[in-house]
Amino acid sequence: MNTKRTRRPFIPMLALSLCLLFLGVNGIIGGYLMLRDPNGAPMGMPVSDLAQTPFQDFVIPGLILIIVWGGGSLLALLGLWLRPQWSLLNITSRWTHEHWAWALSLVLGLALLVWLTVQVLTLPNVAPIQFILYVLAILLVLLPLLPGMRRYYRAGQV
Repeated sequence: MNTKRTRRPFIPMLALSLCLLFLGVNGIIGGYLMLRDPNGAPMGMPVSDLAQTPFQDFVIPGLILIIVWGGGSLLALLGLWLRPQWSLLNITSRWTHEHWAWALSLVLGLALLVWLTVQVLTLPNVAPIQFILYVLAILLVLLPLLPGMRRYYRAGQV
């Protein structure tokens, strides 16, 4: 058995952590604003913007922001630094061979790319935050794929 511990890739971990923190905090704040007023007034988005979507108001998008982007990002952030072994989440290691938090970060990035693309195609207005989030999504995909990050989060070394 190889007991050698891989050195923590501090700079990529810090960059990924900042991305997840930004996404998580913005998801919670944005979701809260949408749930507080499902007509979109606090965010300057009239409910008429949802005409080309399956949503009638901002309740479901608000819940998605809080649960997926807020909760998911903060869970991934916690997992990246503490690397807890939670059996329910460890199931991803069978496919990726990396810790579940590594996989969650990557999945959040891919899902954010899809989410933003659907927004751009269905909403009448494009907001500057969407471009920031596109960059963030690309970082969420690329940073976990760095060789040092993959080595550090390799399932057998956690």
